Amino acid sequence: MEEVEKKKSGLKKYVVFISIGIILVLGGWLYFRYWFVYSEGTRVGILYKFSKKGTIFKTYEGEMLLPGVGNKRSASTGNMTTNNFLFSVTDQKLADSLMSIQGMELELHYKNYNNSLPWRGDSYDKEDGQYIVDKMIKIKNEKPNGYGL
Repeated sequence: MEEVEKKKSGLKKYVVFISIGIILVLGGWLYFRYWFVYSEGTRVGILYKFSKKGTIFKTYEGEMLLPGVGNKRSASTGNMTTNNFLFSVTDQKLADSLMSIQGMELELHYKNYNNSLPWRGDSYDKEDGQYIVDKMIKIKNEKPNGYGL
């Protein structure tokens, strides 16, 4: 009888350790996939569009025109396009600031996450991961093209 109880106790410990291991692996995978900051840095460009949108989660989404031209997604067709930086903003105060200065040349600090979460902003098909702008470094030029959009 005692031997059977020892086997049950050993099996119980084994199941507990395996369960804890699975939870830790799953937690690590979720962290890396959704909360791990893959890169961070700054981008400089003209704030082209900024709006609040969403069906369930209302988030602030922006688009900046970067200097130069590119063909990132149209290399096979040979077309030249503008370099656009698509981003989301989670801070209300920063969103209000950006909403009032569209058309100006800015330097923004961003964090790039591996994948998007719906309450953090849009997921853009042509971007790798999700870019979240967390602060404005400076306004580079109040009238970048001579007529200050």
